[in-house]
Amino acid sequence: MCNAPPSGAPLGETIVAAKRRRRIGATAQHRRLTRSRKRHWSRLEQDDARLRALHAVALMRREERSLHRAAARVGTTPRTVRKYARQALRKQQGSYQVIPLDELRRPMRVLTPRGLAVLDIRSSKTASRLAHYWHGVDMYLRSGDRQLLAPFVGQRFRAEGQLVAFITDPPLLDRLANAGQVTFEELYQTTA
Repeated sequence: MCNAPPSGAPLGETIVAAKRRRRIGATAQHRRLTRSRKRHWSRLEQDDARLRALHAVALMRREERSLHRAAARVGTTPRTVRKYARQALRKQQGSYQVIPLDELRRPMRVLTPRGLAVLDIRSSKTASRLAHYWHGVDMYLRSGDRQLLAPFVGQRFRAEGQLVAFITDPPLLDRLANAGQVTFEELYQTTA
């Protein structure tokens, strides 16, 4: 019996059909594995695209650039900026304008008494304050000048529904800096 089905094959299936079924099954399994890898890489790429969209919105606010020019400057497309930062944009007279304040989620690095933490900041105003604070911390650590930290003494900001105090105590800042907790590579955090 040359055409007898192999064990475990459906009754009446030929050897050629069994080979085809196994080949298609292997291809589907490979496709599933490839999709899961693509999903993983896709997530990292999405985070990167979202970060570029936030930078484009910041450029639109700070330098009053158009959506197309801001997107080109940060290396993305206007479509990507619209996809990830639509809440920060309004269409007026056929072109997109950035609104003064938005509530886009921004995972940002925040200095706490225990060290560096990543918290979701929901307000563009709070994100700007946090950026000014980090600039003041950087200037203090470089020169010892506490002047740029003065506006943040006793101040707090809202992150993830909680009030978080700005760290302005010089000995604590020095200790955190010596422990390697104060870094200035990137203000926004991407998932790894």
